[in-house]
Amino acid sequence: MRIVFVTPEYVTEEYFSGGLANYLHRVSKALISLEHKVHIIVQSEIDRAEFVHEGIQIHRLTTGRIHRWINQLTWNLLPETSRCIDFSFQVYFKIMQLHKQQPFDIVQFPDWNACGVISSLFLSIPQVTRISAYRPVWYELSGDKRNFDERIIEWLEWLQMWLNRYIYVPSYTIKQLLAKEAKISNVEVIHTPFYLETSNWDTSVFNEYLIDKKYLLFFGRFQLHKGFHILAKALLQVLEKHPDCHAVFVGKDTKTSLSDSMKEYAKLLCSQYEGRLIFIDQIPHSKLYPVIAGAKLVVLPSLIDNLPNACLEAMALGKPVIGTMGASFDELLVEGETGFLVAAGEVNTLAVKINEAWINPGLNKIGQSARLKVQEFAIENTVKDLLTYYSKVIKTLGSV
Repeated sequence: MRIVFVTPEYVTEEYFSGGLANYLHRVSKALISLEHKVHIIVQSEIDRAEFVHEGIQIHRLTTGRIHRWINQLTWNLLPETSRCIDFSFQVYFKIMQLHKQQPFDIVQFPDWNACGVISSLFLSIPQVTRISAYRPVWYELSGDKRNFDERIIEWLEWLQMWLNRYIYVPSYTIKQLLAKEAKISNVEVIHTPFYLETSNWDTSVFNEYLIDKKYLLFFGRFQLHKGFHILAKALLQVLEKHPDCHAVFVGKDTKTSLSDSMKEYAKLLCSQYEGRLIFIDQIPHSKLYPVIAGAKLVVLPSLIDNLPNACLEAMALGKPVIGTMGASFDELLVEGETGFLVAAGEVNTLAVKINEAWINPGLNKIGQSARLKVQEFAIENTVKDLLTYYSKVIKTLGSV
């Protein structure tokens, strides 16, 4: 097949560490390995270059005239909406241009930022939408107030879902959420292909900050829906009870409704233990994997999530994970067998679970069971399901 993915982020760009960027990189490499042709159309802050990255054809699009026109008409009141609409129009014309040169079999859009809303109206090429998050619930659980600009983007994302007959999601958690909150029911579940990104590890970060330390690890963006603040509060009980424990945070610091810097929020909250808090900025997988592998325990207390890469990566490296119930972790973790589960948003419950897990003599066995569980997401299983889905869409739309 000749496939094009559209995305607001990718590993070649400034926003290289997001879940969508890493998912697309994994699935694209998997498809390339099976001799399919893959193109990525990405919203870029760098330039409008076209190049090949690891066998994948990359097409960058930067902000264009439509963004400027909408901003002028609205007195710059809708900066993000204008960017989304601009990109969506550019994507439509870019796909048509490339399709004339050599036809695509199928196009995949994300729901995020309504990248495919214009194409959903006008594009005749078979297309699907993969939904990784439902923005209104994500905002609600992040505690952030949405302005008019953001609410328009939410509506455009919903419109794209409503217009598209073929939608799939990575988890049953999101499928149920869409049926309940967005009244979108034409949804299939297809697990994301997973494998470890690289076997060439760079231990420089681990050696600089973590060698000879026992530590629990959180990695991902420091956001409220990821439960960062819940973990920060729970650490007060954990660090008091276990003097040998360090807490390591790897990822991008963010501004939230609680603080302009969640890193500073955690440091202030745990000020008496600040020497046992270690913060590391987002790093590539070659440096991240040794950090994960060296952890005693990985803690991912998300309020909502969608089979996050962080959990899969930790499990694949044989690490026991503490995740939250009702946030998709219960599709991966079985309490005491492949990991640990706690109620989302409960500080004391999380602290008790970390304290129990820290001294659990069976951690290594649980980590090995987790490693085996992740094999269900192997390329040969998940890509086969995805290609079967693509074929069904192509056959159905081709006969309409």
